[in-house]
Amino acid sequence: MDLLNKAQPKQVIAYADWLAAGAPAVAAVKVEADVNVPELLPLASGCTEIQIEFPVFADGRGFSIARLLRREGYTGIIRAVGDVAVDRVAFMQRVGFDAIDLKEGQQADLIPQLIERVQIHYQTSSDGAGPIYTATQNS
Repeated sequence: MDLLNKAQPKQVIAYADWLAAGAPAVAAVKVEADVNVPELLPLASGCTEIQIEFPVFADGRGFSIARLLRREGYTGIIRAVGDVAVDRVAFMQRVGFDAIDLKEGQQADLIPQLIERVQIHYQTSSDGAGPIYTATQNS
């Protein structure tokens, strides 16, 4: 999966503006890390893409938002935007992101080897791959 080559949609609307407009079907909605997720989940299917803003590196709420969207059945594109660094991409992919916009200065060529580097996981993922401890219990 090539996380960097999904083109940005032509129109991206901020979540608050989208709600104010009555949550019409749109190409992309951009949500902040403090979005009201229970409010977003039933409306998400009206968007082709949901962009999740990472305001700073240390803010991991975007991971939870992506995981909840996938768990609830959202099948559109989930894009990470903002303070997105290459060392988090493998984890972003596991929780359901399928597009990323790296912040300036990041080395995109490192992504394939970083994704391959982490082979053992202790959490489930959006692709259904279970944690390592369930695999060892079943063998």
